[in-house]
Amino acid sequence: MQNIFQPRYLTFSPALKTGGISLLLLLAGWPVLAQDAAPAAPIPPKEVFYDSTIAYVLLAVIALLAAVIYMMGNVFILAIKNRMAADKKTAEGLKALLVMGFLFLAPQLWAQNGRPAGAPTVVSETIVQIFGFVIFVEMLIIFYFGISIRNFLKAPQQAAETSTATSATASSKKSILQRNWFDRLSDMNTEEDVIKLDLGHNYDGIKELDNKVPIWWQWGFGISLVFALVYLYSYHVAESRPLQQEELKQDLAVAAAQQASFLEKSANNVDEKTVKLMGAEDIAAGKALFIKPGACATCHGENGSGIVNGAPGIGPNLTDDYWLHKGDLGGIFYSIKYGWPEKGMKSWKDDYSPIQIAQITNYVKSLVGSNPQPAKEKQGELFQEAGAPAATDSAATAQK
Repeated sequence: MQNIFQPRYLTFSPALKTGGISLLLLLAGWPVLAQDAAPAAPIPPKEVFYDSTIAYVLLAVIALLAAVIYMMGNVFILAIKNRMAADKKTAEGLKALLVMGFLFLAPQLWAQNGRPAGAPTVVSETIVQIFGFVIFVEMLIIFYFGISIRNFLKAPQQAAETSTATSATASSKKSILQRNWFDRLSDMNTEEDVIKLDLGHNYDGIKELDNKVPIWWQWGFGISLVFALVYLYSYHVAESRPLQQEELKQDLAVAAAQQASFLEKSANNVDEKTVKLMGAEDIAAGKALFIKPGACATCHGENGSGIVNGAPGIGPNLTDDYWLHKGDLGGIFYSIKYGWPEKGMKSWKDDYSPIQIAQITNYVKSLVGSNPQPAKEKQGELFQEAGAPAATDSAATAQK
């Protein structure tokens, strides 16, 4: 391996010199401007506060990143000194050193304003967010510094290799403009690259190359790091989003509410054509509605015998097999729902829901054959369910 930090590999181009000095001046000015800025107006305290330990940890991270920036700057200074010795251009070297002096003066000025005045027990969420933003900016500076140093040190070597390459090899090498978008994205190797990157390890005709990490992978890794930081802050620091267990509980609660609403709508979706026999609980609920003051028992009696307060009521006896109208579930449901106004029975569809009418229907059906005493005389016609054996009682039926 060649040591790219040796002076003979450090070569400056005029454009690189101008761009580097401009960049360093720009970076040096940021902290100085930040130091002289007027204090911001007091912000009303928020309800969210964090333990001061978080602030100390963030300050330590800021200091660590600042140290990394300082060391990377020293590497850049060393490269400039080596280039000065190689080119014998003292004037330009002095200018570069002057710029770097301002660069490393700036972190010291910045550090003077970064130390908190006191040691509070808690810190506000705004302070924590500011520290996080400073860390993010420092990471961007480190990333940019690393790319710049890498390109700065790599440029002379690439220029030397290009000048010594043969015309045959140069003609076979693809230029960046000639490569398609997939080659540029995946940084595909040319024939010359394969020769240079060959490590000399051959396994059944398969060569081992010292390839670079593809560009798309580098970007994906960087985006993953940013996503991880945002995720950790959102879920475990700010707690602005629910964790998996809490989210599951919320979803289960919503699902339970939706299920209850669906069951309620399904239960009420019943009429005289779909009503069915129900269980003991529904029959008991139907009885409670039947004997409710002002309801069915007012005309039919509490036991359905048709006797109210010792005298025949308005309504017929519901305990025998004789019915003025049909005595099956559908017929009873229809009579309760729409009523028979011409015979003194009102419609109950505005008073009870479909499921409540179905419960009353089942209770009335359960009264058939109970034969309470006393009971009102038979009214209507003998009713038999479809498929039931014919009744032997041929007594005449009374008509109302």
